[in-house]
Amino acid sequence: MAGLNAALEIAKNALFNAQVQIQTTSHNVANAENPAYARQKAPTVTQGAILGRAGWIGAGARLDRIVQQRDFFLEGRYLSASSQSAYYETLKRMASAVETYLSDDGETGINAALNEFWNAWNALAQNPEGSAEKALVFECGENLCSNLHQKASQIQQSQKSLLTELQDNLSAINELLEKIRNLNHQIQRSETPTFMANDLRDQRFQVLQELSTYLHFTTAEASGGMLNLFLEDGTPLVLFQEYAAKLTWTGDASSFEVTVQDSGKVVVRFNAADNEVQDGLQGSTGALVAAMGDVDSWKDALDQFAAALVTSFRDLYDDILGTPTSYFFDPAYTTAATIQLTDDPLPSPSNALARSVLLLQTQSLDDLDGLSLSEHLSQLSQDVGLTVTTASSQSVLYDAMTQQLDAQRQNISGVSLDEEMVELIKHQQLYQAAAKIVQQTAEMIQTAIQMV
Repeated sequence: MAGLNAALEIAKNALFNAQVQIQTTSHNVANAENPAYARQKAPTVTQGAILGRAGWIGAGARLDRIVQQRDFFLEGRYLSASSQSAYYETLKRMASAVETYLSDDGETGINAALNEFWNAWNALAQNPEGSAEKALVFECGENLCSNLHQKASQIQQSQKSLLTELQDNLSAINELLEKIRNLNHQIQRSETPTFMANDLRDQRFQVLQELSTYLHFTTAEASGGMLNLFLEDGTPLVLFQEYAAKLTWTGDASSFEVTVQDSGKVVVRFNAADNEVQDGLQGSTGALVAAMGDVDSWKDALDQFAAALVTSFRDLYDDILGTPTSYFFDPAYTTAATIQLTDDPLPSPSNALARSVLLLQTQSLDDLDGLSLSEHLSQLSQDVGLTVTTASSQSVLYDAMTQQLDAQRQNISGVSLDEEMVELIKHQQLYQAAAKIVQQTAEMIQTAIQMV
């Protein structure tokens, strides 16, 4: 009877094992479309043997634990690539938005307005006393100022948008870090040395995926299944279940810092006056900081153009008119946002004045590092275009890398319905075989009882 009872117990355990394995397979199938889900398996291990008259007799099998199919090294590479991809995608998006109004093909924009301005002066050179020619110079000058005002306003709006998005990113980062800390707490309470809280780990990885688009971080698994997060320089973001960093922003659009609230550690510093851009976050948040530096440099270039234009006309009027009663551009306003004509821009029009103005078309100006006014505008347009092109190519590269790493990760962790169907058939057959053993063993026990 002892042998039959042992056989019955082994078969019963096999039934229970198969039930759990079928349930695990069902759980996998239900999460087949969940991108953060890692496939689970319920492997069995040999039960301890029993010493009998014939030697050590096997006692069947027991479930070890439900494990996830994960490659932590591959997941780390995937999260890193995701951060890089988000960086260049955001930089491309921001630079492309600026390019739409700063790009200049000579037919539209500031360069076109500048060419019309020169043409008006050329007409005035032919007829210095002509009322229509004077009016045209005045009109084209106003149009050039209006173009510069518009571009300056658009740049200012871009700076505001960048700052708003940066602040939104920081709020999202703080929320995600707190979620990870809470999940660490839940995992630590749920796990034992042998049983893992797999679904909670999946939830945490999903949060990590989202966080990786905002910044770049490294991870280190701690005791109890908890995960610690750090910036690249070692600044802690999440420690066990006790601490989640809170990033705070102080300053304004021209100068600001992002610090870790508790420690005061500066992780981002931006100062337009000193051209200082320090980024310790990377990801889309770092791209916003880099974009703010780029946009500010393009704003400076536009202001440099406006200042050179105003100064050149002032110096030219002084040379030609001696002591002019008025200048063409008001010397008090030398930025793209403020440049304007005086009330009397043509106090003493003459052929000599008009021809001297026309020489400015190709004149190399010290204020523009040896470039002419038109060349400076072309250089600005090229700088913006180069930033877009570089960011676009890098975005394509890291996006492809992210997709490739995600495909490799899914090959390991993702659910294949074909494989699950094979597993289901295998567990079903195991269950049927164990049930048959239970049935046959029960009949044998009944026969033995009847013999007594």
